[in-house]
This record gives sequence, structure tokens and C-alpha cells, in this order.
Amino acid sequence: MTDEREAATGGAVEAPARMRVAEVFDGRGPNGGVLIKRPPVGEDEFEALSRYLTTAPVALATTKTAPDEMSPDAGMAVPRAYHTDGYWIWPAAVGYYLSQYRLPPQPDLVAHIRARGYEVGAVAEPVRQAAAAQMLEELAAARRRQRAVPAQAPAPEPQPEPEPEPEPEPDAVPEAVAQQASAPAPSLWLPEQAAETPAEQALEAPAEEPVPDALRVLSFSRELTEAGNRHAAWVLEQIEEFLAFMPVDEWSVDHERRLYRQAGREFAVDALGRLTEDGRWRWAWAEPEAWSADPRITERVRAVCEAAGEVGIAELAAPVLDLSANDDAEDPETAAEMLAWTVMGLAGARAYIGHSQGERGRIYYLAFDEAIPAARPELGEVPRFLTQGVVKFEEGATECVLGYVEHHGWDWSRSADGIEVSAAGLGSFTAEVSGDGALTGISLH
Repeated sequence: MTDEREAATGGAVEAPARMRVAEVFDGRGPNGGVLIKRPPVGEDEFEALSRYLTTAPVALATTKTAPDEMSPDAGMAVPRAYHTDGYWIWPAAVGYYLSQYRLPPQPDLVAHIRARGYEVGAVAEPVRQAAAAQMLEELAAARRRQRAVPAQAPAPEPQPEPEPEPEPEPDAVPEAVAQQASAPAPSLWLPEQAAETPAEQALEAPAEEPVPDALRVLSFSRELTEAGNRHAAWVLEQIEEFLAFMPVDEWSVDHERRLYRQAGREFAVDALGRLTEDGRWRWAWAEPEAWSADPRITERVRAVCEAAGEVGIAELAAPVLDLSANDDAEDPETAAEMLAWTVMGLAGARAYIGHSQGERGRIYYLAFDEAIPAARPELGEVPRFLTQGVVKFEEGATECVLGYVEHHGWDWSRSADGIEVSAAGLGSFTAEVSGDGALTGISLH
């Protein structure tokens, strides 16, 4: 089914000025569980709705997953991407909960999908970019609101007992209440493994070794954010390539042989670091004996961090970082991801891998193995990676663009319009950068 706007663009959806963003749940109950009060999805349209929600173009992909709030034992199973059809934006969790538990989406979204005959249609690249920009703006605003909340909020006034809920309509779904998982959502993009892994067994720090004082990182240094920004766009592109390469499955790692295994794939890894439950990051090179008797597993990252320390990136030179109160990230896990992202960029690695360890800890690896494919850029995808890359570390766009361009070995020059790039084998494009360093547009030629 198409409308006049689609016909005018050859079938591509033309975005409204502001797209509606779907909510996953209707709220939370007094015990912290999620609330759903929506009409059920009929059996006759379940498959079509699920297909629409899960196959629509991805506007914004993140490197995180979230806990399954309907089944805490399922682990970190819920993707945290955002889909769009040009009219609506919805978290990937909407399709996940529908397919796994038959939890219906918002009625307005369901009505919209029905009206379109359950067909997404084509979504033009500028429309997808607009959806990504809108979500980045809304997520950034949410982080600012979260930071504005005082760390020690006063205890709330006692509230009277709520009145009983009215009886639901005959065709309404009974209120669904799921207990929240006790652990916060870690920044994980590979599946959990219930059984104890060799990695978990190996990372017992020797009792006789003194614990170094932690460098408290209330905000990341300009040197670190500039380094991360320089590589942000191509690292995002490479992470997407790695995710496509790595099927979801159980994993294991052999530290002595430096081998990581998942879904029948095997490749070499280097130890990056770990995040402990108290929000402290410990570089693997600072405790090599806790990882392996073979020092090679930590030496490559040590060399990268030493070089970074020499140019003033203090966070990569300090053995232990306290990330528990970092203002640049919503939680210590996100701060750890920013460290991993930066080191991956500085090292030119093919991937970084993060997994939960214990109840709230995290363990990270870096992968250089050429068994992992290197991303092959497509001209039509360049705007998305640059647009998302420049907001990752909130630094100037010029260095992020040049880091992406030089990573791929393309020729470039400056002009009155911005940065003119000749991408061999693909075409050319112009990254328009304002005088204050903001990315204002990307023109493909």
C-alpha cells in the first residue's frame, strides 16, 4: 500500500517533520515491574506485524542489549536498535516482545501498520538519516535530564494507597507485570552464557598483589575524547560488519591459546580489560597474571596504551579507573564501552567484544584476526556512519570525517563547502562542516 507521498518519491517514504516514537511499555507498577494495557494482537495478523516491526530499516544501531524484562533468566537478550518506516520510530524491543511474548505494540502504531497493509515500503536514505538524528537528539536529551537529577535526592513523601484499578475491557490484555532484573543493562552485544567460562575462572586476581589506586574519572579528558572522535565513524562501521559476521550463540574463550569461539567461528583475541561491580575499570595489561600465563594476551593492548599515555591520554595509562561517577556516560558500562571504542580505533582492530562476568561485572577483548572481515564501505551508507560517528564523543566533525576518510585511504581536499572526498571505486561526496565544527550536511556525487 502506498500513499501520495510515496508515489512522489518513487515508492520511498517521505518523513514527516517529526516522527512518532513508540513506547515499549505503558509504564511501571509500584514494584518496578512493567505495565501493559493494550488490545491483544489477533492470530491472523501476528506474523505480519512481527515481520513489519523486525524487518523495517534500522535507523540507529547501538552496541548494547538490554535485559529481558518479562523473563530475567533470559539474560541480555533484547536488542537496542531503532527501526523506522518514515512515519514512526520504534525500539527493536517492540518487535522482540511481540514475537517472544505476544505483548502488543501501541494501538496507534498497530493501526498505522494495518493502514499500510503490513508493507514497510521503501525508506529513502535521507529519511533514515532524519530518524537517526531525531533519536540521537532525544537520547542525548534523556541523558541530560538524567544528569540533572541530584545524586542524593530527598526521600519521597509517603503516598496514600492507590485506588483499585478499574476492571479491564473484555478485549483488553490483562495488566502484565514483570519483575525488573536486579542488574543494570550492560553494554553487551553478544549473548550471555549461563555456565562458568574459562574467562571467569581465570580472572581471579592474586591475593598477594596490591590493588593500585584508581584514577577517578569524573569526565573523560579532552585527549581521550579527541582520539575516540577521530576513529568513531569507521569503528561504528566495522562493529556493524562484525555483528553481521558473528551469529548469536554461546561463547567460550581459551586464554592460554588466546582463542575465542562462538557459533562455530574461532579467532584470536587480545585481553582488553574488565569492569568490576563497583564501577572500576582494570586494564588487562595491569594484571596480566590474572588473565593468562602467556603474556602475549595483554602485550598488544599494553603497547597501544603506553603510546597513548605518551601523548597525554591519562585514562589509557592508569592501571585502574574509577568510572562510577562519570558525567560523560549514563553508567559505568557505557563509560567502559567508550574506552573500548577508543582503543579499538587507536589499535586499528577488527572488533571489540564485551560479555557479562559474574552478577554485574564485564569482561572485554580486542580482536585483530583477519578471519573477521573488514568493512567494505558503500557510498549510500557513508552519511549514516558519519552522522552517528560525530555525536559519539561530541567533538568537532572535521577530525571524525578525516579519520573515516583516511582509514579507507581516500583522497580529500578542503573547499568552501567543506571536505571534498574522492572515494576510489565508490564515487565522491562532500562533508559540509560549519565554522563552529558542526556537520551540517553530506552531499553524495
